[in-house]
Amino acid sequence: MSNKREVVQSIIRGIRQDIEGYKQLKSMLKRQRDLMQRRDNHGLKYHNGHQTTLCEHLQQRAKLRSEGLISLGVAGDANGMEQLIAKLPAHASTQVKLLWENLLLLVKESQRVNEANGKLLVGQQDVITNLLNRDATQNIDYGAPQHTR
Repeated sequence: MSNKREVVQSIIRGIRQDIEGYKQLKSMLKRQRDLMQRRDNHGLKYHNGHQTTLCEHLQQRAKLRSEGLISLGVAGDANGMEQLIAKLPAHASTQVKLLWENLLLLVKESQRVNEANGKLLVGQQDVITNLLNRDATQNIDYGAPQHTR
């Protein structure tokens, strides 16, 4: 991008797109949890492909935002974003600060939902492992006829 104004506009546009993207991700993470609870492996496989694609788009926009910030002479991270916001005219600064804070909140909420999904998955794996280990220690063979006394 040729001038700083275009870079700033691109960064702001990217933040708006990311806000929508993270709203979608949060919804997808809740759907993923539902699929996990129902043990819908086919649905999960389909769903996870779409969720991965969305995450890749979010990562790409974050990378572009970082590169834009660096091209403006600030750090390519949250500190750089704060520096940029501080340099904007007052009316623009207020609007961009609200957008940025909204994005950060959505990222944290998505991380929380994702962590809960991870705990659910670990819990499901623990149950399966415990069942399999219990059956192995009791020498249960589900294919062999059981003798009753």
